[in-house]
Amino acid sequence: MAKSDLGFARNYANALEINITPGEAAPTWAILSRGITSITPSPNESTEDKDYYDGYGVPTTCVQSTQIQYEVEGDRCYGDPAQDYIASVALETGEGRETQFRHTAANGDVIEGDCTLLELVPNSGQGEASAMGTFSCTISTAGSPTYTPAGKLKLPERVEAEAVSVAAGAKVRIETTVTPAEANPKCFFASGNTDVATVDSDGNVTGVSEGEATVTVRAASKPSVMASVKVTVTAASQ
Repeated sequence: MAKSDLGFARNYANALEINITPGEAAPTWAILSRGITSITPSPNESTEDKDYYDGYGVPTTCVQSTQIQYEVEGDRCYGDPAQDYIASVALETGEGRETQFRHTAANGDVIEGDCTLLELVPNSGQGEASAMGTFSCTISTAGSPTYTPAGKLKLPERVEAEAVSVAAGAKVRIETTVTPAEANPKCFFASGNTDVATVDSDGNVTGVSEGEATVTVRAASKPSVMASVKVTVTAASQ
């Protein structure tokens, strides 16, 4: 087996994202990160025990169904795309609570699929007057999520990305290269000026108004490895 440089990876090297535009042709992924203090996955399984003759009275347990639930807690951060979307559907029911999730582990393994948003509170969970508002939700997987193993065991050493130009109202993707090849390629993106350009967690930049902005790109499994990308937004196409 290949030697792992990841060792005991920190939890922040994981990325839990949700699609904030369910129903549209292409998903818009937003990461649950800013203001989030803990994300706890837990299993929800149904089992059946049976005693077989060849077991001589010792029961055999069969897992009949399984589900992952992610319990998310933190401080309410207004303006964060993931938090804002989840808060906006707190009063919805049925399909209004359904979207998609994507969980990328520190080594690049991906679990993704449909999910339902549970235990939502509009705006923030208020408490003491001088305290920050709280944020919490449960992301409950639905159906059969897909699991795509990557098994990247090296730590990132370098992130590279080229400058991009985009018209206001249009989109362009920042293409990244993480080296070495044995490292998790997942990156986090953040725009330094959202009045000029926004960016989702796949690196898709949307031009907002004419000007320049800097997008910071960080390697997910080692955020200290980063790059700065210049984004130029031009006038909207006529």
